[in-house]
Amino acid sequence: MKVKNFTSFFSLVVLAFIFTAANVNAQWSGSYGNEWLAGKYGQSWVRIGVNATGIHRIPISSLPSAFQNADKTKLQLWRRGVQVSIIKADATEILFYAVPNDGASDQQLYRLPTSRKNPYFSLYSNESAYFLTIGTTNGARAAVENTPVDGSITPLASHVRTELKTYQNEFTHTTLYSLRPSTLNSYFEEGKTGTGSRIPISNALSTIYTSNPKSINYTNSYVPEPFSYQIKVPAEDAQPNVKIMLSGRYGNPKVDVFAGKNANTLRLASTVYTSDFNPYELSFDLLPEDYDATGNGTLGFQSTVNLNYFSVTYFTVTYDQLIDMQGLGTYEFNFPAAASGSKSRMTIANPAANTKFYDISNVNQPRIISGNAADLMVTRNGSALKLLATNQQVEVLPAKISTITFPQYNPANTDYLIVTNQTLESSAAAFATYRQTTTPGRKFKPAVMKIKDVYNVFNYGEPSPVAIRHMVDYMISDGNKDKYLLILGKSVTRPDRVTKELPDEVPTVGFPGSDVLLTDGLQGTPEDVPAIPVGRISATANQQVLDYLAKISTYESQKDLSWRKNVMHMSGGKDQSEINQFSGYLATIGGNVTGAPFSGTVIQKIKTIAEDVQEQITIAPELNGTGATIKGLGMVSYFGHGSTYRTDLNAGYATDPAKGYNNTNKYPVLFYNGCGVGNVFSNLFDPTVNAATSRPMSLDWLLAPAKGAIVVFGNDWDAYASTSNEYLDRLYPLLFTSDDKRLSIGQILQNVAAQTKAAKGYTYNADQNSRVAGYYDADRANIHQVLLQGDPALKVLLTESALPVNFISFDAKVTSPSQVTLTWKTASERNNSHFIVEKSYNARNFEAIGRVEGKGDSESEATYNFIDTHPLAGTSYYRLTQVDVETIENGVKVQDQNIYSKLASVSRDNFDRLVVSPNPSADIAEIKLDAPVSIKSWNLFDINGRMIKKQQTGSKINLSGLQAGDYIIKITTLNGDVYTRKIVKL
Repeated sequence: MKVKNFTSFFSLVVLAFIFTAANVNAQWSGSYGNEWLAGKYGQSWVRIGVNATGIHRIPISSLPSAFQNADKTKLQLWRRGVQVSIIKADATEILFYAVPNDGASDQQLYRLPTSRKNPYFSLYSNESAYFLTIGTTNGARAAVENTPVDGSITPLASHVRTELKTYQNEFTHTTLYSLRPSTLNSYFEEGKTGTGSRIPISNALSTIYTSNPKSINYTNSYVPEPFSYQIKVPAEDAQPNVKIMLSGRYGNPKVDVFAGKNANTLRLASTVYTSDFNPYELSFDLLPEDYDATGNGTLGFQSTVNLNYFSVTYFTVTYDQLIDMQGLGTYEFNFPAAASGSKSRMTIANPAANTKFYDISNVNQPRIISGNAADLMVTRNGSALKLLATNQQVEVLPAKISTITFPQYNPANTDYLIVTNQTLESSAAAFATYRQTTTPGRKFKPAVMKIKDVYNVFNYGEPSPVAIRHMVDYMISDGNKDKYLLILGKSVTRPDRVTKELPDEVPTVGFPGSDVLLTDGLQGTPEDVPAIPVGRISATANQQVLDYLAKISTYESQKDLSWRKNVMHMSGGKDQSEINQFSGYLATIGGNVTGAPFSGTVIQKIKTIAEDVQEQITIAPELNGTGATIKGLGMVSYFGHGSTYRTDLNAGYATDPAKGYNNTNKYPVLFYNGCGVGNVFSNLFDPTVNAATSRPMSLDWLLAPAKGAIVVFGNDWDAYASTSNEYLDRLYPLLFTSDDKRLSIGQILQNVAAQTKAAKGYTYNADQNSRVAGYYDADRANIHQVLLQGDPALKVLLTESALPVNFISFDAKVTSPSQVTLTWKTASERNNSHFIVEKSYNARNFEAIGRVEGKGDSESEATYNFIDTHPLAGTSYYRLTQVDVETIENGVKVQDQNIYSKLASVSRDNFDRLVVSPNPSADIAEIKLDAPVSIKSWNLFDINGRMIKKQQTGSKINLSGLQAGDYIIKITTLNGDVYTRKIVKL
């Protein structure tokens, strides 16, 4: 938890999930990545992984028998939805030109998309996927050009050579340095990329770095890479040009850039200033003295401002080069555009033996260029020409060849999407079966999707969360957004722990990770608002999922629900001011719990040590239900400082034996307002407790078998006090409403995101979002970084049992100033004697006001009504008690079975049960409570939560002597009702 001043939020935004699509990401335009598969799903397919550039060879014997026996003219090869022209396909081998993954799809995850400035870094995958199939028509084959030499055409003298050096051993926004961005957006933005080591390594400003050093903060085996270049066989009057991308890594360093033959002959070539964590591009020409007779030279970099840092991301050296292979087995030549239909003639010096030539200007449609190096002719198409000269082939290893199928998904056939990895496939199926057949109430139509299938179908086989976004976009393209996304599996976003190709992961988006960004802005939903609710279970074993599913099954089938009305508020703080502030936030919002319609009980746990230390506590008596009065907790909300493995008022791990937690069958909702408590993306899964290397405390509460929490949500990164307080203001009214109005936990968080978006109006535009240091919105970051762990479809905090009759509806309406009409319907009834109509002012203490006879046994729909001619002021709450027909067994009357209905509530305009007047007041105000109960006591708090008057009685409030301003009065009745009102002292 961080304390930072932001605009306070005093009024709730009324939920209206109605937005225009004007603010939706332009890059999500209804293209789902699976269009190319239309009509091809049923074909035989092989996936080929490619990690190198060049001509690739697959022995036919390495392929499945169907491909070995197939008509080779029918073989088709596809990449990124485009058919690739095969160079050769016969009974012996397949040859094709291929390139590795350039990370182009990463652009779709940047906000704005144009903010991806480093085209040489892939966030998630370096491997391209090529798909081989047996088509119904002949496959594309590389065209062959065999143009006779035209001696009248002057041979080209040179081509444009670009040498590229990239450095990717660090990530710009790594948290391994103490000097790092003060705030982090989850989404990718300009400046976030792979880069070299932070320079300088120490504060020795005299050092000129001629190689990318090994970072002292990393313990890997990285070997320093030189900032060297080589000008090879330059054309006459060649003017090499250097382009460099630097990444700011803190402050505003003055960067001196040098060039020279070696480290001892450097000259100052340029001086630039990077800023914060922004990218900086510069260029300059090399001079002849910057490289030796063999063309070798080096760049050097120096920071001249203490505690200001940068890194080298990449550099290129571009110059006109003679057309010379230099005896190498593979070389690429690049020629400027020429008129379509014209001919280019070239002589390639020093070719390797048996060199062949290919026009690879279009990587998907290579052309075979017949001829010899001494005099080669190429027909031009109006574009630049990239010519590959090679006598080498890349043998595709059997491990990179796999038989696959493309599942065909139908949006109309599912409303519950489970995306998982191969490890958790069986437990995912069990979860799907439960939601389809056993779940009470709504029966879902689940679909279990293996993440590799999602990659293949929706992102051309390339691992990336882009695939999940495309999949969700497609699955709600039928216009139905009443669907859920459950993710089963881990995701790793901490930069120094990320493994490319995402093995056994189900990825989230960004750093810090955000599951909200997996679905936001899709199909007309505003950006920053999930299109469908999403929850994650970061399990690593099937048994963990099954243990959680057992808790879900228990929670949804329970009949004893009274314990769910107990809510614990825990608050920390590193000094007395923060302790008062944080506890005050929870005290103020607690009226949503104790007031109607939830009418629950709040138990406060406030840190007592006013220092920046952890205070250890246990909540076992309340959680386990072994205390004198509290028999379980429906929800626990924490507000304070935190980390992945502890909070400053620390209730600890559910599985820590020292804490004594054994809350079987009574699983609370757990909400953390605190920095990093919900961070499950750092690849920490050690089942130990209380250590920085342990699995996160929040995950432990979720996965603990037969105890712990039913869902956990909270910040996976920074949390700011005032922003979190506003989040509470929006969250609590949605959580602590009546059972019939309460949405699923995923929908509640979705609606909080929508309310926040509507209230704050943050957008993405070039002025605000092109650079990381230029814009950070704490409210948006909070929405992105509140992670829901658990099932997003779960209805939490239900406290009312259903009628044994097949109940259709129960409603209350004001039909005159002094009359409320109750109506209810049943679809069928069994052994139903009558209904007792009951009324309450607080949804907890009820009195009978009438009786309506039932139908006994009935299979037809029945409608009932009752008129209350003495409704209460403010809000009245009604329920029905269904009573069975009296039965006699062995001459003894069997006790009637009384079961309560859900609640129906109605408010009468202009009737307020609690009035404090006059308000504002300079001295005396009076409390007036229009309810059948007396006031027990009241407390007065200032706006920061500090208690001013304690345990006062009577109806008079003496404000004289207090400073002018806002105060909160908290009133408790003899029935335990709690009312809060704001009162203004003049």
